[in-house]
Amino acid sequence: MRTPRLRARQLIRLAARELWHERSLALCAACVVAATLAPLLTLWGLEQGVIGTLINRQNRDPVMRQVLPESTGAHRFDAAWFDAVGRWPEVAFVMPNTRAIANQVDFVTEGGKAARIDLLPTSKGDPLLAGMAPPEHGTLLLSAAAAARLETSPGQSLTLVLERQREARTERAVLSVRVGGVLSQTGYEGQAALVPLPLLEAIQAWRDGYTVPGFGADGAGPAPPTSVYPLFRLYASSIREVEPLARRLESEGIAVYTRAREIASTLGLQRNLRAVLGMIAVIAVAGAMMALVAMQLSTLRRKRRDYAVLKLVGHGRDWLIALPCAHAIAVASMGSVIAGVIYLAAAEAINAYYAEHLGAGEKAVQLHAGEFGWAFAGALVVSVLPALWGGSRAAKVEAADELRET
Repeated sequence: MRTPRLRARQLIRLAARELWHERSLALCAACVVAATLAPLLTLWGLEQGVIGTLINRQNRDPVMRQVLPESTGAHRFDAAWFDAVGRWPEVAFVMPNTRAIANQVDFVTEGGKAARIDLLPTSKGDPLLAGMAPPEHGTLLLSAAAAARLETSPGQSLTLVLERQREARTERAVLSVRVGGVLSQTGYEGQAALVPLPLLEAIQAWRDGYTVPGFGADGAGPAPPTSVYPLFRLYASSIREVEPLARRLESEGIAVYTRAREIASTLGLQRNLRAVLGMIAVIAVAGAMMALVAMQLSTLRRKRRDYAVLKLVGHGRDWLIALPCAHAIAVASMGSVIAGVIYLAAAEAINAYYAEHLGAGEKAVQLHAGEFGWAFAGALVVSVLPALWGGSRAAKVEAADELRET
């Protein structure tokens, strides 16, 4: 009684010898697999590279993930609201913001250059910081556009100038601040300065007529602590979460503005391209399976006597089915290697052609190791299914009738 291990060794030995004996046919079958797999890998790599790069760029762009509330001041948001929203899975960053009119101030440089700049509150985790440390008391971060307009650079001092009307007279306040850094050009398109929230609260209180230490002007006494805010700064965790987040806020009666249309256009392009690739894959796989089925049928007709002899010496149905499946696994492996080499060559050529249009770390054609694994699994399925069919037909060969005819 042969052990399963011995029978497996016999199966592998016989399959290897048969493949080598008919290596030209095995190579043809591997080329069928490679001819199907290589173009699909390249097309899928293009989808992952081109569309994936576009989506990654939008994900890295804070403007695309920003959710802006209406500036009418109709809502009030307290600490409990910010704490609750900050725990939403769709939210990457949220913090309070003061009235829009309080956020516009005049800056004057040491050289006399003046400009009106929007102030934005910031803190740790703000996507606009892009890895920079948040500004501390007496410092700010300028957007690239604001720094260019003021013709200033990090380390220089600016004078913040405020005006207000109180008791039929105009009052002025000045505050010296230092430029702690300049944001990247892709971080924020407008002219703005990132400052700590307490500075914005102090500016709003001063403009409301209160006395604020350090602003150099009288007022109607100390401002009450800020407990509610009319606006907020909010960023989704990814562009895919922007629309669900906007719907969630609108369900609470909070009107918001997003770049949802641009995002939907990009994601829609990805869905449409994947649908086309899916149809191409179905057609390609169907053609490959037809070719492999035809090869199995030809092999069965040529080797009916060999299968009859195998049955006669005691090999059962399972063994006869396993033999062509072993061939199929070897063919799928060889075809996958050929397809991988073709894909890598094509990807290298395409990436080199579009190199000047890509940023650092970006590729026009790109696949990850896991996707190669799925491609190999698909090649196994395409190869083994016809082999199962061929093996089941071979197992039905009647040894006595076949040997009698010969």
